[in-house]
Amino acid sequence: MTRFERDLKDAKKGNGIEILAGRKAELERLWKEGKSCKNGFRRQCIAQEYARLKAEYDKIDALF
Repeated sequence: MTRFERDLKDAKKGNGIEILAGRKAELERLWKEGKSCKNGFRRQCIAQEYARLKAEYDKIDALF
């Protein structure tokens, strides 16, 4: 079971606010890291990870 599947299952049980808060903090951390990174390849990797996590965040948020 992936982290997204586990979080989605927990959100359906009623723990959505805590899960969304944790994921929002992680998105903010990635955003800041991407802005300060000078390595172009690493910045691309961070951007891809950010996009994936943002899509997962939106799917969990859609439950509410």
